[in-house]
Amino acid sequence: MECLESLKHVNYDFYDIYLVDNDSKKESVDYILNYLENDSYYSHSLVLKNQLYNYVKSDDVDILFIINDENSGFAGGNNVALNYILKTKLTDYVLLLNNDTIVSPDFIDGLISKFNESDDTGFVGIKHYYYHERNKLQTVGGGIVDLVHGEAMAVFDDTRDSFDFITGSCIFTSVDVLDEVGTMNEDFFMYWEDVDWSSCVCEHGYKLRISNRGCIYHKEGASIKSLSRLYYHMRNRIFYMKRHTSGLIYYKFIIYIVLFALKEFFMNIYKNPKYSKVIINGLKDGLLKQNK
Repeated sequence: MECLESLKHVNYDFYDIYLVDNDSKKESVDYILNYLENDSYYSHSLVLKNQLYNYVKSDDVDILFIINDENSGFAGGNNVALNYILKTKLTDYVLLLNNDTIVSPDFIDGLISKFNESDDTGFVGIKHYYYHERNKLQTVGGGIVDLVHGEAMAVFDDTRDSFDFITGSCIFTSVDVLDEVGTMNEDFFMYWEDVDWSSCVCEHGYKLRISNRGCIYHKEGASIKSLSRLYYHMRNRIFYMKRHTSGLIYYKFIIYIVLFALKEFFMNIYKNPKYSKVIINGLKDGLLKQNK
């Protein structure tokens, strides 16, 4: 609700909101519907995912509230709306925005301006500050990938002009780029999908850039359990390296990640067996499962 409230104050009038409920509890859906039905600013329409592709959105609908029929992860949840936008072509630009954020009034203006500075721009990100510490920078909006260790690292230097990925909590692009590159790879479920997607954009010849106007304030995944985070980070960094590296770079990484996982497993097998099990499961699934 805070995110929707903050979007009321942006200095840009020509936008619609696609709000996807990713199979959360019924109380959450009811809470959002109660907010929308009692709000005088937004007009809304609700549609189930299995009815979405026959749905024709009218111009007077500000928020299309989409009810997903399964928890399809960060990638799959976003793709529900992205695929609808690709089908309908109702807009020229697309902005992915996490629900656990609030925004500055000028953030859309900054994103559009930066995107249109160069014809080769693929994605644009924006500065993130911590929600609870408004003066503390979380990331400039992008990061770099350490291909030796398979780590995605946030960047804090706002003078940097080269990035390997744009942070998934705020990604701005055009429908033309989206149409060419495609949506996110749902095999990742959560974590690394934004890094993978950014790499796909770069492999199509586009650049990643950061807006120097506006910002968002981000609560940063407070609801995600740490063991789930650990599993997906282990598995998906292997998925990423499989998709975007080869030869010596890939084999050196595999040696590193196997040795790292075994070390973590044996160091924690008695004092934290759940941790050890998750590490090995993530390693095994990353190595053995085939992803697209």
